[in-house]
Amino acid sequence: MSNTTESPFSLTLKVGANNDLLTGRADTVDEMSIRIQQLQALAQQMQGVSQPVTPAPQPEPTHAQAVAAVVDAGMAAETVTPGAIEVKEDQWGNKYTRGNPDAGSCVHGPRIVKNGTNRSGKTYKAFVCVNDSPFREGKYDKSAICEIAWPPRR
Repeated sequence: MSNTTESPFSLTLKVGANNDLLTGRADTVDEMSIRIQQLQALAQQMQGVSQPVTPAPQPEPTHAQAVAAVVDAGMAAETVTPGAIEVKEDQWGNKYTRGNPDAGSCVHGPRIVKNGTNRSGKTYKAFVCVNDSPFREGKYDKSAICEIAWPPRR
């Protein structure tokens, strides 16, 4: 067991034009919460500010500004554009639309919009699992078909 006089919590702030250091220490979380408030008040007194200064709200950056900021920071940036909307028709006249952003997705990927006509002649629209489309791509598990999602009624 160590006999130390150091507190487990410590906070150091730079204050003023000379970047003076102001340090507060505490032994418990509750004590540190109080110490932080005291440090803020003391820092404001040292800077000659009687009330807390809140920065003016900044406008939200545009998409182009956000991408430019990421590129300027040296991080790789890749702009992803939605895929082209592709419509195919099966032998029964049902139309399958791939790439519709309203369709949502399931565990197998983006859903496909299916427009068709039921037996009574009424048209319908459904968001189907990619595994339930005759125009699926690649391997699929026939037993793994997600439930149909229906668009909201208007």
